[in-house]
Amino acid sequence: MTTPHGTAQLMSMTEIAELANVRRPVVTTWRRRHETFPKPSAGDQAHPLFDSEQIVSWLVETGRAQRSTIEGDLRLYTLARLGAQMPPRALISSLTALICLRHLTDDELDDGTPGLIARLRELAQGVDPDDRLLLSEIRAVRASWLPQVVDDLVEAAWGTQNAFERVMEVRERLGAVELSVDRLDPTLVGLIAKLTDAVQQADRDGAARIADPYAGAGDLLLAVAATTRDDQELRITASCPDPYVARLTRRRLAVRDLHEGGFEVRTDPKDDLEDANIIVTQVPYRPAEERSDADALRLLNDISLRLAPGTIAVVVAPADTIAGLDPAADAGTLRSELLASGSVKAIVRLPGGLVPYRPGYEVALWVLSADYSSSLRGWALLADVSDPDLTSTVTDALATDVLTWRHEAFDPDAHARTFAVQTPVAALVTSPRPLTPRYLPTERELYQDVPERVARALELERVLREVRPDRPMLHSDLATRANPIPPRTSTISELTRGGRAKTNRLSLRKGTRIAPELIRLGDDTATRAHSYPVLGPPEALGRTPLGARRIDRIAFETSYPKAQRSLPGDVIITAVPEPAAVIDHDGYSVVEFPARILRVTERGKEQFTPRVLAALLNRAGRPEGAIRPVQRLEELRLPLLSAADLAQFDRLLAELEERRRQAWKEIHALDELRRIAVAGLSDGTLTLTI
Repeated sequence: MTTPHGTAQLMSMTEIAELANVRRPVVTTWRRRHETFPKPSAGDQAHPLFDSEQIVSWLVETGRAQRSTIEGDLRLYTLARLGAQMPPRALISSLTALICLRHLTDDELDDGTPGLIARLRELAQGVDPDDRLLLSEIRAVRASWLPQVVDDLVEAAWGTQNAFERVMEVRERLGAVELSVDRLDPTLVGLIAKLTDAVQQADRDGAARIADPYAGAGDLLLAVAATTRDDQELRITASCPDPYVARLTRRRLAVRDLHEGGFEVRTDPKDDLEDANIIVTQVPYRPAEERSDADALRLLNDISLRLAPGTIAVVVAPADTIAGLDPAADAGTLRSELLASGSVKAIVRLPGGLVPYRPGYEVALWVLSADYSSSLRGWALLADVSDPDLTSTVTDALATDVLTWRHEAFDPDAHARTFAVQTPVAALVTSPRPLTPRYLPTERELYQDVPERVARALELERVLREVRPDRPMLHSDLATRANPIPPRTSTISELTRGGRAKTNRLSLRKGTRIAPELIRLGDDTATRAHSYPVLGPPEALGRTPLGARRIDRIAFETSYPKAQRSLPGDVIITAVPEPAAVIDHDGYSVVEFPARILRVTERGKEQFTPRVLAALLNRAGRPEGAIRPVQRLEELRLPLLSAADLAQFDRLLAELEERRRQAWKEIHALDELRRIAVAGLSDGTLTLTI
């Protein structure tokens, strides 16, 4: 391939690695091991440059890439390199306008004749005389090399539609980050498309009329449209208040050649949901300091009121909308109204990290329906998939749970729901609790999994007896419950209320922000005599031994005169970088922010001991890949055990803790003895006597 200036496109080894989607050292290995790897075409020994066409051919011939994919990537790489000097918005608009123009004229843009830009402007005037799609963008094109690059990209991508979508996939690589900041994880987009059941809606109504009142670049609309059959009529309505994004979305839809249908992109959201039977959208993002639960719920209420009979809506909303809310507050009142309306079909709690460019922003799914005649109107489905990874298996099972629930042929005995729990709406309307389900054991779990747990516990007791026959036998006393009933639960927020009235069961206290330079390592007697132990996330997570980090007493008292220290038996808990808890048995430690102190009050001793509390807290985890916990610390829900279970559980935990301490002491002694023996025999200072 040559650039528009007639010279071969050259690539560095780093750029080859990016193109082949491998690490930089892999390319060095390829050069060393494979004689057929292309020779440098320019550069020097330290910075060789290679012909891009030779690289593409070698990757395809050796089975390391497919030509249809790698050539499109190369054209995009070339485009990014040549367009680096253009403003990203101008580059995206010019590029997509040229792709759209080629699609509408069904001919190559660059035919090699003089006056190319002027001819393209005339073509644009002919296909878009009202300037709703591309005329302004084509008139703004100044780079004479861009049409040729677009032609190459279309050919490599096997068509204008694929070329347009490839550009949208890599829009952030082209510098248009503002078009990517609200993109959802592809797996979540796929789940939303499944939940709309667009094929069924189109068969029932004769067409799939899809609308998005906050469409952005149209990702959700196209994902839903892609699930329909070719023989089904489509009608797409998108609302984009930003004129730049609206024109981009029009071009994106124009190259789709929507079968048996059309589209409309509006900058005015008025009546945008009037004829829709499928609504998908994402509540516009607001920073945490500007975000309002009430505003998001007000928007959800507005959508529910505009649903026509039979319409289904899937809305991505801030996770705060399903968190614990005061029913008397504005947000609580709005949520109660929404639930009482009968339009809520399902609510899904999702893992964190599903808005990749906003890792701290957590979202939930609301599935709304205007099917008010259903016999299940007083019920809603609650699902919590915040623990497992959001894989295709999880999304398939979740979509099946929701879609089959209100189907007239649904048989609850024939279909056991995997994630969703049917819940009476009346129990949710005035409840201050988060909208998450309480999962009851399934029949399989009761008659197979639970007995297997007991059998495994007995087997482990036998293993411990065989390993250390000199110690008293450990009896866990675990057994199946005759009539299993889940214990009552409360959130930490609920358990810590009423502190002044002394009605709280737990007391939550903040940690202290400590300057890093004041913390030092050292656990010797001299250091311990004039310093306090520091407990924070490293200690709670078990990555640093308790007492290993210290702070000088005088420095602490001088720098933080109002800071509080822990008491013996306090539980040190952190939610960052992940939920974890540890007991401070000795007490009087400095707790480092973001860790906090959770203390069992006199009243709380009826439900908790420090050991039991720490064990229950450590049960809370996070899905792999989530950047932040899916729950705030105050939202963690803890079971309230009976007095008998509490005493027995604390006894078991104490014995397990003591055995672990003895085991670690033995392991450390064995490791140190091994190091001494190896060192002494290696340097000749020690010998072994018989």
